[in-house]
Parts: sequence; C-alpha cells; structure tokens
Amino acid sequence: MTKPTITQITDAMRSVPLLSHLGDDEIAALLDACLTTHLSAGAQVFSPLESADSFYVILEGRAKVYKLSPRGDEQILHLYGPGNTFGEAAMWARISYPAHAEVLEDTTLLVVKRSVLKRLITDNPDIAMAMMAGMSAKLREFNQLIEQLSLREVPARLANVLLELPAKPGTNTVVLQQTKRELAGQIGTVAETLSRALKKLSAAGLIEVNGPEITILDPDGLAELADG
Repeated sequence: MTKPTITQITDAMRSVPLLSHLGDDEIAALLDACLTTHLSAGAQVFSPLESADSFYVILEGRAKVYKLSPRGDEQILHLYGPGNTFGEAAMWARISYPAHAEVLEDTTLLVVKRSVLKRLITDNPDIAMAMMAGMSAKLREFNQLIEQLSLREVPARLANVLLELPAKPGTNTVVLQQTKRELAGQIGTVAETLSRALKKLSAAGLIEVNGPEITILDPDGLAELADG
C-alpha cells in the first residue's frame, strides 16, 4: 500500500463531517498530534470492553464494525470506506467500545485521540459546534439502522442497501464491494436468507444478478419495496 501524502490526508479529513469545518491551522495542528497506522486485511482495530480513547478516520481501504451473538453469528452494523469515521461516539462518552472493528483489506487509518481533541477544543471552542453537527449525522445513521433491522423484512432491507450503492457510470449496475456473507451481516440475516431474497427480487423483475454485479431493472419498484 502506498503511504498517503499530506495532501491526501488533509483532503480525507476535510471530507469528514466531524472535521470538515476545521480551518487550515486546526487541520495542521491535528495532523501534527495524530498518528497514521497501516493495517493488513483482517486486522482488528478494536474490540468490546477496550477503553475508547480514540476514533478513526479511514484514509485508504475499508473497515467493518460488527457485533457477535452468543452463537458467534456476526451482525455487521456498518461498512466504512475512505473519508468515513468510526468509534467517535464511544470515545466522547468515555466508555468502552461497544462492538468489534476490523479492516476488510489493507487499510490506512488516522488515529485521533480524545486528549488531542480536548486540547484543540480548549484552544478554539468553536470547533466543538462543528463536531456536534458531525455527531448528529452519526445519530441519524444509527436511527436508520435501527429502523431497517426492526421494522423491515429482509427483501426490503436488501433493496435499501442496493439503492444506496453507487452505480457504474451511465448504468443502473452496482458492484458489491463486500462478500455475500458481509452483505448478509449488514442487513441482519444469514447468507442463505440473503440468497433467497436475491432470488425473490430477481423473480419479481426488480434486479438481475451476475456475480458481484447487480443491475437494477426497476428502480421505482425497488424503491417502493425499500420503503416497506
């Protein structure tokens, strides 16, 4: 993996809602005080019961945040890519991380410690307002996840995920970046149930599946299903 340049790191930080309102001086101060870490695919970032003293910005690569059931079944809470952050809610609350985090491929992370942010906010209290806006976006994200898992059936959850994926330019085809197992965990089910849901959507003429590529044949119908 190529080491990100300072410009790439700065651009990634500006794309993060939690940090996007920082000025040049604040960004520079944060970079001076933070470390980047490079992790190989499959490496753990944190696990439950670890003290949450940092949050993470993905500069390159992908990560998942998940929980394990008593039987060992994996429930993926979020999949994150470049410019996304994770771990900040637990860090601010001064609690342990409530879930596992693992990188899915070789990944570069910026590690932002609570002590660094506290010092930065002490020097410039206005920064706290920008960070609160970013935390509000995170809360909306969690509310949407709860609604998806508690109120909608698996085909509706799947439809919602497919509609949120970016399509290839000039097409209605999306390419799954996650494995089918990861996708199943993301929507709160198992691989067998996901396969049945894909077949159901295909039989209804809503999608066409070709390996990791899924073509949305009827966007309006898929959106209606996603709305429950």
